[in-house]
Amino acid sequence: MRSVLISASLLFSFAACNDTGFTAAGPDALLNRQASITGRVCHPSGSRWLSDALVYANVFREVDGVRKVVDTVQAFTDRDGYYTLSDLAPNTEYLVYTQYRNQVIDQQVHFVRTGEDLVVPEPSCFDPEAMNIAVIVGAYDDMERMLDSMGFLNYTIIDGSDADELRAFLSDGANLEPYDVLFFNGGIIEEGIIYNTSDPSDPTPPLVHQVLGDYVWEGGSLVASDWSYDVVEQVWPDAIDFLGDDNVPNAAQLGEYGTVNAVVTDDSVADFIGQSSLTIEYDLPVWPPIVNVEDYVSVHMRGNVSYREGTQSQQLEDSPLMVSFSGGRGRVAFATFRVAANQSQPMQATFQYIMYNVTR
Repeated sequence: MRSVLISASLLFSFAACNDTGFTAAGPDALLNRQASITGRVCHPSGSRWLSDALVYANVFREVDGVRKVVDTVQAFTDRDGYYTLSDLAPNTEYLVYTQYRNQVIDQQVHFVRTGEDLVVPEPSCFDPEAMNIAVIVGAYDDMERMLDSMGFLNYTIIDGSDADELRAFLSDGANLEPYDVLFFNGGIIEEGIIYNTSDPSDPTPPLVHQVLGDYVWEGGSLVASDWSYDVVEQVWPDAIDFLGDDNVPNAAQLGEYGTVNAVVTDDSVADFIGQSSLTIEYDLPVWPPIVNVEDYVSVHMRGNVSYREGTQSQQLEDSPLMVSFSGGRGRVAFATFRVAANQSQPMQATFQYIMYNVTR
């Protein structure tokens, strides 16, 4: 009933306007309708196909030397975002608008010929339900909460606090192949899997490094946070210069408690979230600050942070706080902070950007 009422209201307005808007449909525009336009609409965020959006098209004619709208056709998108404007006048140019709520979110010009069923190429759009994710859970983060809030339903939990389970999962590339993204929470077991400080000849860490490197090289993506920086540091040692000795596991874990005013240095992220700065909470100490990154690494946000070596508290200015880089056909993203402590709407939007644009 709601759609019928909206439709009736819109049609009334189409017929009521003059040459500054819509006019009554001319009889020549209503004859010989033998064409159609079919397309699909993505949500403005790029996150999902958009249902119940109004798509309408105007037909223009020269009337007494003035270009006027003489006909309008419309349709609503279905649950999968598809629409079809049917029974169109042939050999006619249509200006097709897409309206969501009270805002026109897209407009395109299409010319249809006699008997043509024009199919508009689908826009780039992201479907959370179509992505398979593995979350390696640890003691100090909760990435799955963020995924839940963003509508990502297809994720599998790998217990990163169980050494045997984690070792078995990461040692075989066939285990990783079904997943589009691997999320590493902070606080997983790393000794004997990501590195082995007591036995450098242990074959497991090099095998895991190879498996993860191959996974990203072949198109998989990896997102890590907080203490899981060692995963990134060990597998891609040249990309990011973390604080401390890069050859010593956990050496970068020197960051202090505090609230950091982060500057969004990636214009695409700033446009997506609608702001150029946000607040990041470092609610636990000994997180891993970044000193610098290689030129091929994208820095999404920066800020001034504090860290402690011994009894001395020091400042690190303009430190990268969230970064990503290509590891082949896939991509690696890293956040220095705990996601669980930063569940604000701007931060959620930032991770939406990472999911929709960086990891695919």
